[in-house]
Amino acid sequence: MKKALIIGAGMGGLVPAMFLQKKGWNVTIIERDNIHGGGVRTFFHGGHPYTLGPRHFLSPYPEAYEFLNQYVPMRDLTKISYTYMDQDKAFYTYPIHEDDIPLMPEKDQIYEELEKLPQNFKPKNFEELWVSRVGPTLFGKYIRDYNKKAWMIDDNKEMDHGSGIEITVKRHALEKGARNEFKDWFNCYPIALDGYNKFFDIAIEGCNLMLNTNITGFDVDRCELTLETGEKLQGDILISTLSPDLLLEKQFGELRYVGREFYKFVLPLEFVLPENVYQVYYPSGELQQTRIVEYKKFSQYKSPHTLLSMEVPSMSNKLYPMLIKKEVDRAQKYLDALPDNVYSMGRMGRYRYIDVDDIIMD
Repeated sequence: MKKALIIGAGMGGLVPAMFLQKKGWNVTIIERDNIHGGGVRTFFHGGHPYTLGPRHFLSPYPEAYEFLNQYVPMRDLTKISYTYMDQDKAFYTYPIHEDDIPLMPEKDQIYEELEKLPQNFKPKNFEELWVSRVGPTLFGKYIRDYNKKAWMIDDNKEMDHGSGIEITVKRHALEKGARNEFKDWFNCYPIALDGYNKFFDIAIEGCNLMLNTNITGFDVDRCELTLETGEKLQGDILISTLSPDLLLEKQFGELRYVGREFYKFVLPLEFVLPENVYQVYYPSGELQQTRIVEYKKFSQYKSPHTLLSMEVPSMSNKLYPMLIKKEVDRAQKYLDALPDNVYSMGRMGRYRYIDVDDIIMD
């Protein structure tokens, strides 16, 4: 029987584990934490279900939706986001919507800039791309300081990875018509209060899951791992969801990431945000937080109280690969250097800003 070693029991590790086990492979999953499911797992606080960041399923792929829906039935979401402009003392919808422009003090200037947007312009970085789509005023209001804060950078021009920023801006630029974030995509959330957790349990059936297990050595040429206990594991293939620089001892340099700290709190109100709103972005550079999320809008948990989570950018963990060409090229050097039987999966493993649907399609 062929043997697969999988590093990481998040979505990026559990989806391939499930497929391989069903094909008759002997699958061992190594996870340093004490739970499986990673950042998509649903936790509970005072009875309130929550995840580390909003984990609704957003996807253009019917195959990914159908795959997940058979294990954790989904319901459609019609929620939208707000953004708070402290200089205007006002809330607007996000992504940027044309119907909010008449409410803005700079409306005449914004309309003039939108009329003059360049055609067939080839931007070189994140700032140029945004300005070419929405003009300098809307860029300054919504994006400039928020992006510097969220990615912990000094200048938006640092972000110059073409395909990555193009996809990001395409998903968030000026909207028209109905206010419904990603209205052309599947936009849904599991019906069950514990979210995707049932899928994680199904995915590990028949697999050997090793929790609370640290790996101290990687020999990718031999497809071998050394555990903290000194035990060695060897497989026919290795699937890693770690940052690829770790597999090769950072020989091309360390890859850059930015992370988040999550602060949750319960308030004595049934709901805090308006009925159709699930999160609020804070673009101001004077505020530490990037957003707050009200989780009852996803889970439909019934309670006279509500749980919110506040996210603050941090360098204490690795959650988001940088959309910087130098870093993306460095990551590709690591991926190209891996043997054919070693696969790098997930957001960290591929060093791409991907989500659950991309992992399933991979």
